[in-house]
Amino acid sequence: MRLSKTPQGRITLIYVTVVVSVIIAFAIYLVGFVSDSSAADLEERLERQALLVRDLTARLFEDSPDQARIQSASVLAAEFSEMRVTVFAAEGTVLADVGNSPGAPVASASAPEVVSALNSGKSVSARVETTGGQEHAFVAVPIIFNGETVGVARASRTTSEIDSQNVSLVIGIIFSSAIVLILSVGLAYFLAQSASRSMEAAADGARRFANGDLDYRMDTSSYPGAEELAEAFNQMASTITDQIRNLTTESNQLSVILDTMADGVIVVNSNGQVELMNLSAEWMLESPNREADRIQLAEVVRDHEILQLVSEARRTRQTRQAELELVHRRRFLNVIATPLSEGSDEGVLLTLQDVTSLWQVETTRREFVSNVSHELRSPLAAIRAMTETLQDGALNDTDTAQDFLTRILNDTQRMTTMVNELLELSRLESGQAPIHLAPVSLESVVAEIESRFDVSPDHERLKLETNVPDGIPLVMGEADKLNQVLANLVENAVKVTGDGGLISISANATDRWVEVKVSDNGIGIAREHLPHVFERFYKVDRSRRDGGTGLGLAIVKHLVQAHGGDIKVESVEGEGSAFSFTLPRAS
Repeated sequence: MRLSKTPQGRITLIYVTVVVSVIIAFAIYLVGFVSDSSAADLEERLERQALLVRDLTARLFEDSPDQARIQSASVLAAEFSEMRVTVFAAEGTVLADVGNSPGAPVASASAPEVVSALNSGKSVSARVETTGGQEHAFVAVPIIFNGETVGVARASRTTSEIDSQNVSLVIGIIFSSAIVLILSVGLAYFLAQSASRSMEAAADGARRFANGDLDYRMDTSSYPGAEELAEAFNQMASTITDQIRNLTTESNQLSVILDTMADGVIVVNSNGQVELMNLSAEWMLESPNREADRIQLAEVVRDHEILQLVSEARRTRQTRQAELELVHRRRFLNVIATPLSEGSDEGVLLTLQDVTSLWQVETTRREFVSNVSHELRSPLAAIRAMTETLQDGALNDTDTAQDFLTRILNDTQRMTTMVNELLELSRLESGQAPIHLAPVSLESVVAEIESRFDVSPDHERLKLETNVPDGIPLVMGEADKLNQVLANLVENAVKVTGDGGLISISANATDRWVEVKVSDNGIGIAREHLPHVFERFYKVDRSRRDGGTGLGLAIVKHLVQAHGGDIKVESVEGEGSAFSFTLPRAS
């Protein structure tokens, strides 16, 4: 793995790059500064030497240049300073040239510094000339006597001394830089490792945190120099954990709220896929695919009207509502399709309200009014007709009058019975007819039913059989109400059982309950009527004129439930029926 690919490698590389850049910049500045300082120092020494020669030779130009004495003065100055000294006459003649080394430039009055000194009067000229592979520096000053420029004094020297100093300086800088660089690399790597460990720890913590370990925190004492990073990570983790837990709590609360709502809720995205569906919607639609991921709405609903409603809401971006029936489920729904956002095709919120019970209540109300009207209309019409007949003279016919009065009494009794049963059913449904529970002997109740059955002349064509084990446990109930339940079930069996038929009453006990069954081998009940036999005014065969009101089984159901039990019916058409109900055992 390349160094720059690792965190510590990148940090080390950056650190070393910065150090090297600083060293190079400092070295360039230092070499330039020292070189400039050395050059300035050399120029200053050359100028002092030239001025010294000028002062020594100025009087030697009084009448004419005294070349011998000028030569002697130049030798003295050259030996003292170890520099080359040259004296020129004003007309350009070389009067003295001392300290000339092999390879040095030839003394010439046309040299720039000489010309400049002669022309500029009081001035200093300096130049660097490369001759024989060496660089030379020159400084020339005019020699003035009695206000006139009579010559030029020049001092020169090679720059090898400066070059040697620069080379030594560069070598020293390189050596020092190498040492600093090595130390810097070591220090940088050490610091990079420390920082890298902190970064790797933070990255590892972030990965653990992302994988669901919300309780993970960095140990600040384990990362010297990165305590603030560890503390910041821990603070961030705590904040995110709190936010996640708050969101989780809110999500769970929302999920509980949705799942406990009576209304069904379905969220459909722009692709027609179900994003969310609560338990009520699953129950209403009997959908087994609630947990499926991104399932299409058509696979869940399978009802054209609902799909059309969703499509219309998405197309118009307006709320749409409809009441419809799920025929195959015998359920009525109020469906509301609401676009989730305005101006864009984001999805639809589908709300399902189960109005089956309301529909059943309304249907029951209509049936109740219709049934009561029907049950009362016939006897009332008969009573009116017989009363009018009596008024028209039949009252004088004793036999006819007696027959009519008997019929009127029977019809009146039938209406009274129906009204009483309606009142009793109403009290049972509203809880206004409390059951006074007490231990009751089921054997006694069955025995009383059996005795009444035997003395009734209408029952001579039938046989009643009882099968109640001796010592069967007592049940919790009210004896009169239990008697009413059994009597009603037996009377219903009598009405549907032909001559020579058999009606039986049996009982058996379990750990907590006693089950009582009343069965017959009569005409039975068709399968489609079984779910409705306990509804008020429901008659399996309305063509049969058996004198019943259609309220008996509804009362029986409510009486059994008031005792804490349950009732059910089993029947095969043409073979007979069996009504079973349970009662709690007495402790």
